[in-house]
Amino acid sequence: MTSRADEPEPEPTTVAALDEPVTVSLDIRLASDRRMHVAATTNLPEGTKVQLRVVREASNVRWQSRTEVREGSVTAGPYGPGSGLPDGYYRIELVTAPADVQPAEVKARIGPSGEHLDGPLVATSEHGLGKIIKASQRFLVGQEVRRTLDDVEVQQSP
Repeated sequence: MTSRADEPEPEPTTVAALDEPVTVSLDIRLASDRRMHVAATTNLPEGTKVQLRVVREASNVRWQSRTEVREGSVTAGPYGPGSGLPDGYYRIELVTAPADVQPAEVKARIGPSGEHLDGPLVATSEHGLGKIIKASQRFLVGQEVRRTLDDVEVQQSP
């Protein structure tokens, strides 16, 4: 019979720091009910907590959900009212949660304050909690919104 003292202690596992620029590719799909579904592919670590937002530019109305990276992707939706999204421009945003609220495995890869995050998508957290990732894309639903509904004739001065 062997005692526990004779057994070797397990080696602590070390996690490699994220050593490449972060990439995020957003893909938007408008369903037949005119509600938006968002998918993203990314090289962020598995389990990274993110927030996806859809913002209507004309009114600043927003829909959002929290989710996490699974197998290099993120999906969320549907976004919009039950009647569907009205025509116009929308901004789709993916923002990571600060490092201090990420799971331990993610924090080990990105650093305690996100210092291992690199690339053009890196931003500083609004609350001074280190570096985060912000990716956004503009999307048009329907046709270009008209600036006026009046029947006007534009005249040029001589």
